[in-house]
Amino acid sequence: MKTKLKTNLLLLSLAASCFGHAQQPSVQEPPVIQDPAQLVGKKINVNRLPLCELGTYKLDFSHAGMEATVISAKPSRAVALSKSVLDKMSPDMREIILDQQNASLLLLQFDDGAKRDTCAAIGPKKLAEYVDLSPGQSLEPVAPSQKPANLLTFLPATPHTAELSEEEVNSALSGLGRDHWIRIEDMGLMAAQGAQVPSIILFSPEALLAIRSDSAKKQFIKYEPTHEDRQRALTVVAEGFVSKNVQGGCDSITRVVLLSDPSGNFVKEAYLSEPLEETWRNAYGAGNYCQALQVKFSLEDVEQVRAAAQDHEFYIAVFSGTTKGKMYRIKHKHQSKLGLK
Repeated sequence: MKTKLKTNLLLLSLAASCFGHAQQPSVQEPPVIQDPAQLVGKKINVNRLPLCELGTYKLDFSHAGMEATVISAKPSRAVALSKSVLDKMSPDMREIILDQQNASLLLLQFDDGAKRDTCAAIGPKKLAEYVDLSPGQSLEPVAPSQKPANLLTFLPATPHTAELSEEEVNSALSGLGRDHWIRIEDMGLMAAQGAQVPSIILFSPEALLAIRSDSAKKQFIKYEPTHEDRQRALTVVAEGFVSKNVQGGCDSITRVVLLSDPSGNFVKEAYLSEPLEETWRNAYGAGNYCQALQVKFSLEDVEQVRAAAQDHEFYIAVFSGTTKGKMYRIKHKHQSKLGLK
């Protein structure tokens, strides 16, 4: 009796399984995206893709799961890392960084006429995890790039970046303005767990000249300021979190922006960006390879963001890949120390 019952249950189970397979709809494979630009002109389902009102960080959840047309793809300004730096990273971190180097900010239009962007540039692999192509849509293959892989690139200086006068340069070289710099640390809950807390260091143009001149004198070297050294620019060095133990890892900084407020109603990108490699080792020789980032903003851009900010206190946002890390408020006391007021 028990054998017959077990046999009947097994047959019923097999029948249900076969019926289920017969009725199960085909699962759409995620699109193979090599370049976000492949999506331009295509209809996609955004699913849970991050969406923001244009030019801001104001999130829009009302269009989640809807169909939209990709209007444009603006390539990321992230700096490409050299192969030597990439080779020292863990495979997971290297994959994230390489994906981000091919990232783009997408502009989308929905059926109700609303236009939204993806808040930040997103890499092709990450996009494929978020979106589905609408029925009838397909992607054309990407032509091989003519640009060598992993080439260290710099963002071109904006045409309106002005130079310091010869008098201002000489004053800075003599030490005037040497103290116009400040370090701001993130002393949040994770600070006690780190060998290095997240921070930014801000330098006025005269401070940078004075510090470099002092360094050259100590080495008995004659310092000749370069064209870039003479720019009226705010230099920012951003460092990420580094855990006290190797297993905890570290955050590599890939992008720094100026914001008028936490919502990003007014945003300015750096005109120049340069990675700074950092190596952390413990007593046993194990290590982590992280990336700090040095960026420059024209003082004209700084003043525009400052003017748009409430009470003239603006923000600096730091990113690790597509993840926004710390947002630093540049208060009046900081601006005064930098000589911005």
